[in-house]
Amino acid sequence: MEQVESSENPFYVKKDYSMSMAKANLYTLLIMLPIMIVLGAVYAALWGFEKTAEEFTSLLDAPGGLLASYGVLIGILIVGTVIHELIHGITWVLAGRKPWSAIKFGFQWRTFTPYTHLQEPLKAGAYRIGTWMPGFITGFLPAFYGILYGNFWLVLLGGLFICAAGGDLLILWSLRGVNKDALVEDHPSRAGCYVLQPIADDSDAVKA
Repeated sequence: MEQVESSENPFYVKKDYSMSMAKANLYTLLIMLPIMIVLGAVYAALWGFEKTAEEFTSLLDAPGGLLASYGVLIGILIVGTVIHELIHGITWVLAGRKPWSAIKFGFQWRTFTPYTHLQEPLKAGAYRIGTWMPGFITGFLPAFYGILYGNFWLVLLGGLFICAAGGDLLILWSLRGVNKDALVEDHPSRAGCYVLQPIADDSDAVKA
């Protein structure tokens, strides 16, 4: 794990808990199929394989055929992606008590990835909340209600948005051992953050 001295505050060192956008996207693709299989299996177990198969094939029989279904789905995904990024920003502002001016939205064309960047440090607990909320609101909640009430479309969309939050889930996993009161600094160009650690409390940092 990379460790560098903070140029903003010489009494802290930064520990890098980030990954490239490309790596985050790759992991997201790898977990997509297992997530969709698990959700589909749970739905089929509760509502029956026949109903599940009928609802899946109904996507192909929609007015205009498969192309129309994909068109609607892509439109929903685009809108959902915008909402996803807005939730990041809103939650960091509320949980971290930061000004809206500290939030920056952007798009990394090299990896075709939208992002939300918080330009001020905040506590790890608040950072985790802001990282978790988009996947929870746009992914886990719709999938849960879809399974609970037998709505295949909600399960499908929820599953896709859980997958879209794959990078966020990886960030949360990487921060699992970080104290909730530790200061973190969102990485400006990668998925993840720096953890700011006082030099006096880090013997390894002093040696570095």
